[in-house]
Amino acid sequence: MNSFCYINGKIISTEKAKISVMDLGLLRGYGVFDYLRTYNGVPFLLHEHYSRLTHSAKTLSLKVVLSEKQLNDIVLKLYKKVGTDIGVRIVVTGGVSQDGTKRIKNNETIFIVATPVHIYPKSIYERGAKLITHSYIRPLAEIKSLNYITMIMNEDRKQRAKALDILYEQNGIITEGTTFNFFIFKNNTLITPKDTILLGTRRNLILKLAKKYFVVKEQKVMLNDLKTATESFITSTTREILPIIKINNQTIGSGLVGKNTKLLMELYKKEISTQTKNHLS
Repeated sequence: MNSFCYINGKIISTEKAKISVMDLGLLRGYGVFDYLRTYNGVPFLLHEHYSRLTHSAKTLSLKVVLSEKQLNDIVLKLYKKVGTDIGVRIVVTGGVSQDGTKRIKNNETIFIVATPVHIYPKSIYERGAKLITHSYIRPLAEIKSLNYITMIMNEDRKQRAKALDILYEQNGIITEGTTFNFFIFKNNTLITPKDTILLGTRRNLILKLAKKYFVVKEQKVMLNDLKTATESFITSTTREILPIIKINNQTIGSGLVGKNTKLLMELYKKEISTQTKNHLS
């Protein structure tokens, strides 16, 4: 894979990138990250991603030593190195610790990894996908920490169920997915969980776009709500808006991608085009 990393002020291939074995991100999982992508070389929703990264870092008393402009410039350089649109992971850790526990103030490690962005096949957007549920709530759900143990532990189960991904719930209350936000339609009302979740950049954009066409509610979503949902979809940086037609053994609506979801997918594509053109002009 043609991938590059910004670390210690330099851009090098990921194979040559190194961090200390005493880094708290490695030893204790003490760190945060954010993930964005480019469209035609333009970092999409860069400000929103940078703001979320700094919020995540502040929650763990970490500092993002790069400004938003510096991050933008680095992403553009990485895009040129990779030579195609990229997914960009910005990681901030507690840095090197002498005893593997105590932090040294103002000693954060920061590195940025760029890889060709993963493109999902068109067919999955046309036919929709399946999710399975898992009882779990992410610790510090409002930030993007380095802890994805539960997601990785469930990988085999996901493959056996032939599911796209895992949807988290607890006591029958749906929260979010491993790396995505979750939505349902009940006729022309769009509903999405509001508590104990990461406020995704795509989630926020979709809510803004949807308010022009639908009733929008941010509220508690129960597993029982799936029985009366007419449509469902997930949102994330790489998957954009991806229709969901089945969760566990529950078929959503007619089992086909619904017209409201299709409308939002079109609106989202137009928003990408508009923002990209405005940036380039």
